[in-house]
Amino acid sequence: MTHCKHDGPQGHREQSSTQQVMTRHNGLIFYGLAAASFLETAIPLHASALLNVFAADPEVQRWIEQSWWPVKSAHARETRAYVEATWPEFDWSSAYGEFYEAYRPLVCVERDGRSRTREALIRSVGAAQASAFYRCLGTATDDAGLRQLLYRMSADESAHFGCFRRLFARLDQNNRLGLLATYRTIVTCATRARDVDVQLAFSRLGSAHWYGGAPFPELGYRDFVMRMGEVVRRHMTLGAAQRLLFRPWWQARRLRPASAATRPVPRNRTFSVRQLQPSTLSQ
Repeated sequence: MTHCKHDGPQGHREQSSTQQVMTRHNGLIFYGLAAASFLETAIPLHASALLNVFAADPEVQRWIEQSWWPVKSAHARETRAYVEATWPEFDWSSAYGEFYEAYRPLVCVERDGRSRTREALIRSVGAAQASAFYRCLGTATDDAGLRQLLYRMSADESAHFGCFRRLFARLDQNNRLGLLATYRTIVTCATRARDVDVQLAFSRLGSAHWYGGAPFPELGYRDFVMRMGEVVRRHMTLGAAQRLLFRPWWQARRLRPASAATRPVPRNRTFSVRQLQPSTLSQ
């Protein structure tokens, strides 16, 4: 009996082409990756804010300029390049321009009044969420090349989490936020990512920026949140503290953040930023 095989370069090319076609018709991947490309491309706004907050700490500033910022810039270039190559009928530049004009004032307003301790905590939460988000998006794609990129980005964000968490632990020794303030900050950041950052990026991905229409059914933001929430449930094993990061994604009917002050701190359990460790999320 003759067996048909797809071994060798030709077989790999055919498999890769099939994977890319499947990815091109996957709306969840487009929305998740395109939104990520917008947020990563806007990183200079956050870098400027970080450099201002840590102006009195040259060591932290060097790490931001020489490590964190270059890695985030690479994420921006690679995600944008993939989006433009896979969905060439999507006008990335015009969509990003609209997003940036709406996003920039929000980032500028947030710069005022943050202590170094709180800033380190906020960045820890953001890196933990990003690490898990990229890992989940990677599991949902059929394209092995994109999966490899997203897994690498997830590992980068896990490393960033470790740096920001250690910075938070050092600063918190002298300027303690306290359990309640730490809990509220984590919940607020997790909800804000869903209701502000990702939603604002998502809102610029619609038909107005497509030439001839998208090659997949258009998703509303609530549907996107629900589907990403299911991906997280399916592929992540989460501890109690880590569930704080993704609770908003399992509550798609609530797209406005509730007052963090009304949410009680969990009783009878210890709670620390260490428990958000992305390496645990990526099992």
